[in-house]
Amino acid sequence: MSPIQVAKLPASIADALPVLDSAAERLRHLDQTLRTRLEAEGREQCRVVVEHVLTCFRSHNPAISLAPIVDGLVAEAEDSARESVQEVVDIVAAHFRREPADA
Repeated sequence: MSPIQVAKLPASIADALPVLDSAAERLRHLDQTLRTRLEAEGREQCRVVVEHVLTCFRSHNPAISLAPIVDGLVAEAEDSARESVQEVVDIVAAHFRREPADA
């Protein structure tokens, strides 16, 4: 969000009202702007993680079928499967710390 430029300091409340109106309008759009940005960053992060996992599988076994991943979870086995991978989830998730672009 860029700053609102003011040519000179307002001498009265009446002079400040247009600036305040402009700020209020920008703030009304800020929520949607942030939501859109976060969704885009989340989708990109998800893609990076999925690519990493699938590439790990294929780098160890180039012939491994990715069909189970495309097919999705087996409902009857989901809970126990999820529980059995938590330690590895924590290890791999540590590789994906977000670094701010301007840091």
